[in-house]
Amino acid sequence: MPDFLARDPSMPDACWQLCLYPGGKRPENANNVSLFLKMSATSPLKEVIVKAEYRFFFLDEDDEVKFSNVNIGDFHAKPPKGGHSWGLRNIPRQKVQNSIRADHSLVISCTIELLPDAGRIPCKRVEPTALIITDMAEVSRVHMQNELAMFTGTESAPHSDLTVAVGPKDDRVVFAVHKYKLITHSDVFCAMLEHDMEESKTNTIVIEEFSHTAVKIMLTFIYTGAISPHELELEDASDVMQLAEKYNIPALKTMCEQDLISRVCAANVVDCMELADYHHASHLYEHCLDFMNANRCDTLNMESWSALKDRNPRLSSSIMERMIRSDHSNSPPVKKSRL
Repeated sequence: MPDFLARDPSMPDACWQLCLYPGGKRPENANNVSLFLKMSATSPLKEVIVKAEYRFFFLDEDDEVKFSNVNIGDFHAKPPKGGHSWGLRNIPRQKVQNSIRADHSLVISCTIELLPDAGRIPCKRVEPTALIITDMAEVSRVHMQNELAMFTGTESAPHSDLTVAVGPKDDRVVFAVHKYKLITHSDVFCAMLEHDMEESKTNTIVIEEFSHTAVKIMLTFIYTGAISPHELELEDASDVMQLAEKYNIPALKTMCEQDLISRVCAANVVDCMELADYHHASHLYEHCLDFMNANRCDTLNMESWSALKDRNPRLSSSIMERMIRSDHSNSPPVKKSRL
């Protein structure tokens, strides 16, 4: 005996219906009562997929709960049938009899809570770099601009007392900087400049193995504590992370991760994953894994994925293993029943 249809304006593509079978839905349920919640598409041509927690309550004369049950169901209505039901096949008759009212009616309350499908939402919480937040936002911006004005990114800067020379000897790019800034933000630079080392004698730090773009990003971060939006290209990210590790500036590495996470897409997710694996960038790694898992069919058919399998079978195997484990962990939960 199907009940009336219920709809919610927030979900116009679906309608809900309680279906009670006093004699059981099927012959094997004949000695029990069956109760189902049915979700139907409002259009016979539409496919609707909904994950929901639904709760059944049998209420007595005083609206006290005499029987209850909570379950989670993946409702999938698709043409031509257009409906999908979840519920209970075998509710003992005595449970129902205890809820019958004096007028021989049975009052059933059903609440439905829509649940997000985590497998379709690639998101990851990233612990932000610790920041001092005040109400003086405008002052903070001015302060940052003044700091950046001290680092011009050229061979000259106001009151500079140190140069950073980047690249091979015959093709170097030179940045004029201030010792106290580097000493304050890196214990490695501090050791170079406060002890009897070549850098402290010549007032020059030579960095040959990294690109001048990556070094400029590092120096800008030391002065301002930030990376300009989209300044970090993927091809420079590896150098910047290595610089952060070499000179022990962990906040720079975290900022790189945050910047790359905001730009992960199908075209670069495999490269970002390999970068994260190489540099042990756990936040970026987990975000890329979630993205690849949520877009599995597309990812596994990309040329970049095939290339990764050839050059880095360890990483590709690890990714596949995590995807398989994710499948098991996302399996529908065991039904909870109070029968």
